Amino acid sequence: MENREIKYPIWANEEKTKIKCQFHYENGEKLEASVMDTEEGNPDWAELMETFGVEGIDASHEIYLEERKKAAELHEAQKKEKAETDKASILFAAKLEAFEIDEVKASKDRTLKSRIRKASSLMEISAFTSLLIMKELDTNEKDKKAK
Repeated sequence: MENREIKYPIWANEEKTKIKCQFHYENGEKLEASVMDTEEGNPDWAELMETFGVEGIDASHEIYLEERKKAAELHEAQKKEKAETDKASILFAAKLEAFEIDEVKASKDRTLKSRIRKASSLMEISAFTSLLIMKELDTNEKDKKAK
């Protein structure tokens, strides 16, 4: 049989009667394995116990759990960052769209235009854009009546 090294043993159950590990062979092949002891005695189990012992497998299992926890935290952080990026893109597009409206484009009201630019939600963009449009329409009506 080709020489192999057993790596990354972790407990596969709470009773500690089953171990998941990897067999790394000289030819570069890697094999995922689940190992249990048998009544006849499993040589892989015996090798795991001789090489790592219960304490070594416990330590390897703790490292595995910590790595899984870190991976989950990283995934969560990436998900949050993507959500924030997506929100920023949506807000940017909505602001561009607001400034395409003729009344907004033509308005001299720097305060409301600034509020639209600084808005941090779609609701704010809508509200300030609506206010500005209403103000512009009102101003245009008054200008028409004055003529």
